[in-house]
Order: sequence, then structure tokens, then C-alpha cells
Amino acid sequence: LMHSLNLASDISLNYALTKESMADYDSFYLEVKLPGREEAVHIDPTEKGSYYYFTLEGLTAVQMNDTLEATLYMKKNGRRYCSETDHYSIARYAYAQLSKDGAHESLKTLCADLLRYGTMAQIYKNYRSDHLADEAMTDAHRAYLSDMRELSFGNTNVTLNDMPTPSVTWVGKVLDLQSKVALKFVFDIAGYTGSLDDLSLRVSYTDIEGKAVTATVKGLESYNAEAGLYAISFDGLLAAELRSVLSLRIYEGDTPVSCTLQYSADTYGNNKTGTLLDLCKALFAYSDSAKAYFNK
Repeated sequence: LMHSLNLASDISLNYALTKESMADYDSFYLEVKLPGREEAVHIDPTEKGSYYYFTLEGLTAVQMNDTLEATLYMKKNGRRYCSETDHYSIARYAYAQLSKDGAHESLKTLCADLLRYGTMAQIYKNYRSDHLADEAMTDAHRAYLSDMRELSFGNTNVTLNDMPTPSVTWVGKVLDLQSKVALKFVFDIAGYTGSLDDLSLRVSYTDIEGKAVTATVKGLESYNAEAGLYAISFDGLLAAELRSVLSLRIYEGDTPVSCTLQYSADTYGNNKTGTLLDLCKALFAYSDSAKAYFNK
């Protein structure tokens, strides 16, 4: 098995096999065991070029130093076979890039910042604090870390007056770091008389390639139903896009029912203190180094 990472709003680990190596088997799949979970994750392959890929999605920052146990299961002529178990982690991938002579310096900075982000998430969540992601970083590795003393947060939090009598009004925003890096937008529906199932959030922003993107998110979360407060979460940003300015609006079908909110996730870091401030700084240092790497 070969390994690579996807750096989306969460961190996905790719396992890869050559098609040639699987040519003699009728079928195959991967099972991955994660610490603390009784059931393994079953992953079917996807094809791309001359490889089969198995993508383990939904890994969080606190799991960066967790060892993942992956086993390949194969069938041929009705008999079942399995591979040796592969032991790997996100941190191991990052350390491999930091120690690789030919790796680009921007990739080394990205991996160093990734390890620090994982460490700060572990400290903030009090998760395996005796086994931190950055515990094996040498002075040479740490030399690639971004200087967080130079880091600043954005200040985009504006509600436009582009609707005279909105039936849905914005109340608050939360940067949710429980699983994916998600932005949760809270709104008041006291003036809304339609069906909650008809409400959706439209999010517009410029992606890492400079293209205009609009995403539609459905699925209301009850935030404080007695007070008429509901929320919708958006987790579609790549790591490199976390400072993007988002334009958001609530729609009933194709009809807007709220004013436009302009917001950037890094605004959340302002006025934070203690370990939450450290986590926010580490997250956006990682985001900045991801943007620098993908724009190199």
C-alpha cells in the first residue's frame, strides 16, 4: 500500500495499489481499524489511471498521531485472502516529508504546521496529551514551522442591508472543530411562516484556483428551537481556503429570505484566549502554508 493525504476541511488518507498487482483477483476491499472504534471502516476501491485508491475520510486533527491499521481483503475463485496489516498515521506521513531530501520547502512547512495543528487540537480537546503529534519533531523539523507571532486574523463579519423585511435573520457563527473544520451559522426564523424543509443555505466564494463557487447546503440543525433559533453547517472549504470571504444567504426554494452575510472563518480567532487561541493560530498557520504550497 502507498499513502497520500487529501487536505480538505477534514484530513483524508489515501491508500493506493497498482492495478497490475490486483489483476488476478476477482474482488477486493480495504478495512481500516481506528483506535477507540470497535468496527473497522470498510472501503471499496475507486479507479484512477493505473491505480486503485481507498480513501479514509473524516479523520480529525486530534487523530493525527493515531495508528491506523489497514488490511486488504481479496477474493479469487471463491477463496478469501488478506494482506499483512499496514500500520500508518497522518503524523508518520508528515514526518516522512520533513525528512525527505527532495521534498519542496513549502511542503515541509505545510507538514510541520500540520503536526503543530494536530498537537494544539489534542491539547485543546485533552485527547491523548501524553502522545502528541509533534513529540518526535527535531530542531531541524521545527525550523520549518511558520512564525505564529506574525499571524493575524481576518475581520470580515458584515450583514448587508439588501432585503427590507427578511423573515430569517442572522444570529451567530461558530467554528466547529469537533470533526471537520465546519462553520455553523445560526439564524432566527421567528418571522418565517413556511416549511423548515424548504430552507437552504447558499454559500459563494472564490476557490484556491480563483474560480467562483456557489454551494447549496440543506439540513437544518435545531440550535434553540424554543427561541426559534436554527443553524446550518458548511464544511466544503479546503484547508487552503479557510481564509476565504464567504457570502451567505438563506433561501426558501429559489427565493431569498435573509439578508446576505459576509464572513470569513479566520474572523472567529479574534478575541480568543488560552488554548483556544493557540488552536486557532495553529489552524490558520496550517491553512496559510497549505495555500502557499498549492500556489507554488
